Amino acid sequence: METREDTVRVWVGLNPLQAKLMEQLLLDNGIDCFASLDTGMFFAGGRYETSLWVPKKDEARARILLQETEEEMSAELDQELSDEEEKA
Repeated sequence: METREDTVRVWVGLNPLQAKLMEQLLLDNGIDCFASLDTGMFFAGGRYETSLWVPKKDEARARILLQETEEEMSAELDQELSDEEEKA
């Protein structure tokens, strides 16, 4: 991977599992990346922000992949919630 000066943050979140899934998504699509834990950003429940960083040259592609994946995850969650409401 390039030096940190050659990288950009493309994703930030509080859920370490989601961060790992997003990191693997990028790696599976040939985008080198690394995660960093921002211990300066502590939130209720003992959570820290996790950021994903990629080379500047891959920024646009990484952002598209991450956005599409988050939209798919959100749609699936909305569907699950809707299905649960129908059962109630």
